[in-house]
Amino acid sequence: MKRCLEDPTNQSSKRFYDAFLNKSEANWDEVYEGYTAAADWTAAHFYKDLLFRYPNAKVVLTERPFEDWYKSMKNTIYPAIRNGKKLQPGHPHYEFRELNRQIILDGYIEDDEKFLDEEFMRNYYDNHIKQVKEVVPATQLYSFKLGEGWEGLCKFLGKSVPEEPYPNVNSTAHFQQRFIKKSNETPSEQNVGDA
Repeated sequence: MKRCLEDPTNQSSKRFYDAFLNKSEANWDEVYEGYTAAADWTAAHFYKDLLFRYPNAKVVLTERPFEDWYKSMKNTIYPAIRNGKKLQPGHPHYEFRELNRQIILDGYIEDDEKFLDEEFMRNYYDNHIKQVKEVVPATQLYSFKLGEGWEGLCKFLGKSVPEEPYPNVNSTAHFQQRFIKKSNETPSEQNVGDA
């Protein structure tokens, strides 16, 4: 996701968008060429496909209280998708924007009636977590609770615990400042690297 935003001239967004449109023909090795890990909506939406292609992959499921998650979605992703400019083919972020419109929350981010129905979204959220826990083998799944730090995560991944504190990134303010502004710029206003 970060790469798609930072460099709209790369092929990452197009590869993910093509994979979404043609899942049966997706070449995951090409999509993830040069990467050893995946995160964010692109990984969350395709987790079953990725697990099928990479059956020994480890999966980290981030969990947080529904109320916190829903509030964050309403203040970040929802306005970015709903209020952003409708982009035309050829715009550097066209594939990225279209992919997000269709995969985030299985498209419910575009459906005001469903997205703004808190009970519907609570069921969606709970069912997603339940489904991931049913699909991913227990030995390959780590349920990560926001705020728990490095130790459990690093142990699960077989990595050393870094000396620096666990980062606190992607706050609502940070997202609004960087992503919403960036996604509404015209191609001439964009400066690669500021995403």
